[in-house]
Amino acid sequence: MSVPKQALVFASFGVSDARARQSSLDAAAELLAERFSAFDVVQCYTSNFIRKRLNGLGLSISSLPEMLARLAEQGYSRVLIQPSHLTPGEEFDGKVMAAAEEAKSWFSDGLIVGRPIFDSAADYRAVLTAILPEFSLGENEQLVFLGHGSPHRHNPVYERFQQVVDECHLPVHIGVLEPSDTPNLPMVIRRLQQCGAQQVLLAPLLLAGGSHVTRDMAGETESSWKSQLIAAGFTVRTRLQGLGEYLSFRELYVLKAQKALELSGWLK
Repeated sequence: MSVPKQALVFASFGVSDARARQSSLDAAAELLAERFSAFDVVQCYTSNFIRKRLNGLGLSISSLPEMLARLAEQGYSRVLIQPSHLTPGEEFDGKVMAAAEEAKSWFSDGLIVGRPIFDSAADYRAVLTAILPEFSLGENEQLVFLGHGSPHRHNPVYERFQQVVDECHLPVHIGVLEPSDTPNLPMVIRRLQQCGAQQVLLAPLLLAGGSHVTRDMAGETESSWKSQLIAAGFTVRTRLQGLGEYLSFRELYVLKAQKALELSGWLK
């Protein structure tokens, strides 16, 4: 019985900063290739904006529909798409699931999609277990995470993550960048004030660094989270590494892909 030609597509929103891309997205893809050697691992980006920017710099990255069409042309019959997206939000639904639905008939042995990092109830504690050892807080210091949020509809993942954090009695506060989503920065500041915090470690709850980290989170402009927290009376230090730079977090993608393969019967 012949072994099907199979591919694992690591589908990310994308990032234009070279250092952040290599230390998070590329590192995660390399780990998947190491752990799933029976699959050919390829990458694609779902953000049209990021791909156009990189194309202008001479780096061509496929969209997910383009990558799936190429794999079909190359004779792959079995494909797993493992998204790097943290939440099952708008980008996951509109760019990953929609592309998978369109292409599923192209692969005779099947096409399946792994789940995002924050998907089931158990995932929240799994993320905490993976990332909190990476942060060393000073005495009376509180940890503030900046997530992205959704620009068009509320993403309940971040509020649920905060609930789990509070259930664990941790000095951690979750906020989102998108002004139309919650919990926003004013809500985070109120939480910090209510617990009497004076010192803050500010870090991204984002897979990769880039402008959201260097500009929106830690920039020197008045609008950055760092500046607004300082203006509110807090002493602030920043951690610029994206979540993908931590091996313990990248391992979560291995677990997501493995679960998808087990549920499909492709991995015994």
